[in-house]
Amino acid sequence: MAEPALTIIRALIVDDHRLFNDGLKSMLANEPSIDVVGQVYQSKDTPNAVARLTPDILLMDFNMPGINGLDLTRQLLRDWPRLNVLILSMYAEQRHIDEFKKAGVKGYVLKTADVDEVVKAIRVTADGGMYFGLLNTRTADPHADDGFMRKFRLTPREVEVIGLIRQGLTNPQIADRMNVSFYTIETHRRNVYLKLDVNSTADLIRFMEENGG
Repeated sequence: MAEPALTIIRALIVDDHRLFNDGLKSMLANEPSIDVVGQVYQSKDTPNAVARLTPDILLMDFNMPGINGLDLTRQLLRDWPRLNVLILSMYAEQRHIDEFKKAGVKGYVLKTADVDEVVKAIRVTADGGMYFGLLNTRTADPHADDGFMRKFRLTPREVEVIGLIRQGLTNPQIADRMNVSFYTIETHRRNVYLKLDVNSTADLIRFMEENGG
């Protein structure tokens, strides 16, 4: 019996940072089920690109000069209500995620995510599903809206890991929750310990409590 034909997802990347835009295209080139049909570097060029290339999914930056990601999302979904929009962002604040969800996007992924998570988000949203990984860890990001991250130079993913550790999850459980490998979580955890100068889970929890966590 012949194997079923592979369904190809047509993706359009919209990001004004050329290095990230080109880098994402390069990473996705290794995924046989994803075809990057075009790249847009200026938000104002997006509607014409969507009309011309008819992508299945739009991989779009949050913050761009000219028309920002939120306003552009609203504009595009008025004209193409069936378009799947996946936001790629450096911002982990829940209020931003909620704004985009209300605007009608199908997913929201941090730019610090690894390629496996991005690919999973693309497949889920292109298939009509929703991918808001951060919404599952709403309480896991206690310092996303204050200066805690800046003070200790933590990444959004490291803050997310801290929150899940405080919930009592083990490294394998955190890896499963965040859709990344066990070794990725080990790396995040090691970096957190170094940045906060702690040596154990108990030390980490004590540190967070003493610093307003």
